[in-house]
Amino acid sequence: MSHLACELTAVTKLAFVADAYPYKDDETIVVVLKPALREGLPLSRSVLKFQAAGFTVDAVVEAYERDVVLFLAETLRTAEQLLARSALYRVRKMAPLCLN
Repeated sequence: MSHLACELTAVTKLAFVADAYPYKDDETIVVVLKPALREGLPLSRSVLKFQAAGFTVDAVVEAYERDVVLFLAETLRTAEQLLARSALYRVRKMAPLCLN
């Protein structure tokens, strides 16, 4: 079994990976994320692409952390900030009612 085949097999065993395969020219490797992750991601982030020469399990984990986990963390942080602003607005709006 070639080194690339071993790496592909190992990558497909990662909890967040649905599939991994060479694409067209065999110089590009595509890693497809699990459906539960793809549902909450833009299409551009639901698949990770790698050059075959640099394809390793570590590279996939690093790309996942950088491109997916950090994106979702930033999205959550933004959503929480917007919720906090909305909650403050709602409290301010209801404050005059509380004074009666």
